[in-house]
Amino acid sequence: MFSEKIKIVPVANNEALDPATAYTDGINMANFHRATFILQFHTLGGADTHVWVYSGASEGSYTSTVPYRYAFGGATIKTANCDKLAAWTAADGATALHITNATYSGYMLIIEVDASDMDVANQEEWLSIGFLDTDTGCTGNVTVVALLSPRYTSNRSASALA
Repeated sequence: MFSEKIKIVPVANNEALDPATAYTDGINMANFHRATFILQFHTLGGADTHVWVYSGASEGSYTSTVPYRYAFGGATIKTANCDKLAAWTAADGATALHITNATYSGYMLIIEVDASDMDVANQEEWLSIGFLDTDTGCTGNVTVVALLSPRYTSNRSASALA
């Protein structure tokens, strides 16, 4: 079964992007190799949002930025080619991914993070995505689900959330 090989974790449900900063729930990556985040941007407006991937030593801490790979869907959700991903792009984590509201409203974004890229030397086992309204005035929401690759598979794996 798929759910015995991949851990499915909802981390943001219709999260508002209009506060200065919004975050997904943190995922404890101690028992996982990789996280693949599926982001669905709802109607975006006002200004752009910026996406960061963070590691931290506890839930709710956003200490270090983490490199990742990303790809956008090819069209707005519920239209032809929405499931056809653009080419993968590597992000060093030091610069935010700019989400242009006029372009990516209603789009899917996939972000992949390898746990080995997190700052585990400083016990940063918690992984989160942050949305920053640095352009001031972003409106809209995002829903995020993470698919985790477990180190040890099981039909009833432990929670990855706090």
